[in-house]
Parts: sequence; C-alpha cells; structure tokens
Amino acid sequence: SISAQRIAVRFSANKERYEERDFLDENSWEGNASWRSQFTNSISTLINYQREEAPVDQLEFTGRDLVARENANAQLSLGDNRWLGIIVGAHQLQQRHSNEERRYLNFKDQDVFAELRYKGATSSWASLRYREGERNYELFELLPKNLNFDYTQWEIETAWQLTPKTELSGLAGYFTRDGESNNNEGALASMKFTWQTSPKLATEITYSFSQPALGESTDAPNEIGSTVLMFRWQWSTKINITAGGSYSELEYPGAEDLLPRIERNISVTPLAIEWLFADSMRFRFGAQWMERHSPIFIRDYDGYILTGGLALAF
Repeated sequence: SISAQRIAVRFSANKERYEERDFLDENSWEGNASWRSQFTNSISTLINYQREEAPVDQLEFTGRDLVARENANAQLSLGDNRWLGIIVGAHQLQQRHSNEERRYLNFKDQDVFAELRYKGATSSWASLRYREGERNYELFELLPKNLNFDYTQWEIETAWQLTPKTELSGLAGYFTRDGESNNNEGALASMKFTWQTSPKLATEITYSFSQPALGESTDAPNEIGSTVLMFRWQWSTKINITAGGSYSELEYPGAEDLLPRIERNISVTPLAIEWLFADSMRFRFGAQWMERHSPIFIRDYDGYILTGGLALAF
C-alpha cells in the first residue's frame, strides 16, 4: 500500500519433469498483478493481469505444448460507497500455444463492458452487466474453417449473506455469437453456497455450466457441467484439513451422423492437509483419485495423484 494506491504482485516458476516420458519435460511461469487506486470515497480504478500456463492435456494433443492464457482487465468505478454504482471497463483474453503445429489456435478476445451494481445493507450486492466484444485468431488462414466471431453478453452476478452463517453467490449469463462457424446463442451459469456448519467446519457447494466456443481446443465440448462439494475443517490454529469431490459431464458434438458423446468425470479428494509448523513455513499434502468414463477407449481411465511440498512466506 502506498497512500491511496494498493499494488499486489505474485509470480511462480514451474518445472515439469517426467520419470518415463522425459521428452515432455517443460518449464513454465505464471503470475498475477493488480493496481487499485482510490481517488475519493466514491471513485476508484482497478487494473489487473493474470497469466496461467500448463502443459496440454495429452488426450487432446500427444506432444509438447504449453497453453498460456493471459487475462487483463481495466475498470473505473463510480459510487463505491453508495447503494447504487456504475462500473465501466475493458477486458482482454489471449490464448497462446508454444508448439508451432498448434499456433493456429492462438486467439485474442477483447470486449468492453458496463455494469450497474446495487449494494445491500450488509455485504450483499447484485450486478447487471453488458459486454460487447470480438474474438480473432492470429493465423486464421491456417484454420480448417473460420472461427472468428463477434459477441454480446448479458450477465447477472450476485452475492447475498443469507444468514450470519450462510452465503450464496452466483452468475447467470446469456450470449449471442455472430460468426461463420460460431454463429449461435447460449447460456452460462455458476453458483456457490457456503455454510459455516460449525465454528471449525465450513461446507461449500459449487455448480457451473458453460458452452465454450469452437476453437478453444481441438477437441472442444459443446457443454460442460460440473458440481463440487468440499468440506474445510480447521482442526487447530495451525492445521487445516480439506476433503470433498466433484462430478462433471462434458458433451461433445457427434461426427457426421453420429449422436453426441458424453464423458463423465468423477474426482475425490479424501485428504488435503496444510500444517503451519512455523511462523513462515507451511507443509502441504494432498491426495486425489479420479475416474473418467468415455465411449472412446483411450479416454476411459482412472488414476490418482499425490502432491506434497513446503511453502515459505516472507
């Protein structure tokens, strides 16, 4: 914090190393940064940037490829401390592939938005938002079909403190896409219910639904629906334990006259623990089991992941 300015930066470097298929070894980096300025009690600005990068899913592409997604937002808020406020801004999303063979999937998505926000007496609020933008592929001449499109989108976002122990937040949206291949309309939604079940136990239920545009990946589903249930237990002042699971359904378009196929994924986290054993040192351990059901043999499998590590805060 510097006077009325608040600046935050986070950066991480990752090394992916494989025991057997070392030709997939990769180095990547991620991070985010934000700059918030408060000019008066009612006027503020926010600029933020986030970058995520991860190896491609080998079910989508068998080879080395890092997929990076960069999100940038800039917004101006009027009426921060009033019951009714206005927010205007711009957003940009960029997706890039490190593999030369897949750079035809690189795109830039840009939009401008305006939002009307209502604040309740407590921490509850609700917003009505309108977006208008376009998505363009950098090497569209290499695409098998034109995936560029313009779009408009209406969103309602809200967060309500139902009781002192429960909170409900969610987003519902409707979009239209105007393009040669992406010429459709659809919906998106997400909801999160948080319940402080006891002084030490918190329960979270999350649901999300989306209809991605064609071209975000070479094997993009038409619809994605996911439900997550998590339990977070503060065993002591230094130990936090998490357990839960998720279920998701992905619907893919059928080839030619074939019916669409549906894949079902189940993931269970029987235990994840974080232990603060020193003022600046944390130990983390997690276990996850997953089962994937698909009519395609190579995509039908189960497996598990164990993770552990130390985190130093300074």
